[in-house]
Parts: sequence; C-alpha cells; structure tokens
Amino acid sequence: MSSATLTTAPAGRVKLRNLSVMIDGRRHEIVNMNIVDVLIAGAPDWIAPRQKLNFTFVLSLEGKQRALPTYGVVVRNDAQGLEVRYNAPVLRWRDVLARLITEDARAAANANKT
Repeated sequence: MSSATLTTAPAGRVKLRNLSVMIDGRRHEIVNMNIVDVLIAGAPDWIAPRQKLNFTFVLSLEGKQRALPTYGVVVRNDAQGLEVRYNAPVLRWRDVLARLITEDARAAANANKT
C-alpha cells in the first residue's frame, strides 16, 4: 500500500487510484472507502441523507475498465463528500477490493522506481 494511502485515509479505509464512481453518467473520485461504505468527492448537492442512490463502481485493472453497478443509502452529503453505505456489487467484493489494493500498491511501487 502506498504511503499516501496510509496517511490520507482514516483507519480501516483506503484510497485507490484504480477505482472511481459514476453517478448519473459523471465520474467522481473516491476520497476513501472500506468494505461497506464509500466517501465520494464532488457529488451533486441535491443528493440527500437517507436517500437510496444507484451508482456504479468503475475498476481499472490491467488497462481495462469494468463497471460494477450497485446501490446504497446516503449517510451524509457535506463539504467532506458524499458518504454512502453500499451493497457489495459482486459476491466476492472483498476479494475484488483486495486485488485492487494489491494492484494499486504495485503501481505506486513501480512509479517510485522510475
């Protein structure tokens, strides 16, 4: 895991460069996330707490992008970002996140070597 990931995310949360979110066809950066909720930057301010939200995780692995639609409930939407408690988009979501963390760390290590 990169040192930026370790210092910018609260304990138990990660920030991945190879994962983002699509809401209403617009891509948004993930501030940080864990296995059950995600904090999204720059989301529309009309999204209100306790609202159901359909969105898509966009994974970038090995030069390919894959969309994983899901939904969740908005916890808050303020200056820090849009926090959503979401349902796992696939059955083995924990394994997918583990692979994304590994790939992100590998990419950061390779970038530091150059």
